[in-house]
Amino acid sequence: MGQSLGRLLRLMFGVKRSMTYFPLAETHDCGTAYWESLGLLTGMTPLITNSTTIENFDDSDGTAVTITDSVALAGTAAAASWTGYNLAASKTKLLAIAYVHPSTSNYIGVGFHTGTLPSSTLEDSYEATFDGTGGHSELAKYTTAGGLAALQTEATIYQDDVVTTAVWGIGLYVDQSGGSEVQKVFVKSSGQWIQILTDTDTDHSSFQSVYLRHYGESARFITPVMCWGA
Repeated sequence: MGQSLGRLLRLMFGVKRSMTYFPLAETHDCGTAYWESLGLLTGMTPLITNSTTIENFDDSDGTAVTITDSVALAGTAAAASWTGYNLAASKTKLLAIAYVHPSTSNYIGVGFHTGTLPSSTLEDSYEATFDGTGGHSELAKYTTAGGLAALQTEATIYQDDVVTTAVWGIGLYVDQSGGSEVQKVFVKSSGQWIQILTDTDTDHSSFQSVYLRHYGESARFITPVMCWGA
């Protein structure tokens, strides 16, 4: 009787039942619940926190990017390019994530460099990229002597380099703290982050900068662009 009366009153007077929405932390794009569930953030602190707007970069090379609030947009020139941030001190354990749209930019992703950002070539680093031209996702390393070398590739899931592709998330985790070296690549096309690549390379032991890798041609980096480290 009480429920029927309440329904009648709402129909007569336009009274609507209120609804409260409490989004879970893991549904937020910059939420940490997934990474914490894997234990990846243990001992790490936030280093780069572009959760809503992108901070000015410390250095770049190649096709320049322009920041407008939540988006860093590359120019139209096609060139091997990067832009990034120097860290206050060297880190042996890092996690970086970014949301990206490559346009026709060939490849796009994130990486860690062993020193502060160089004046030109990013040598001595690990990076995770979507290689649209190559048709795969890639975990790679740079060394001064050997140049770029792919450690692992995955051709069954990657962001293609066409203007109609959706925005994807890409993440790179490294732990070079000694005796348990590991590198992992994560992607997010919709819904949950998933791990797709892993390796145990030992060439690099610590890192002092994080960078966003791209090939120009209107590539976009979109918040959240985040980095944690220890």
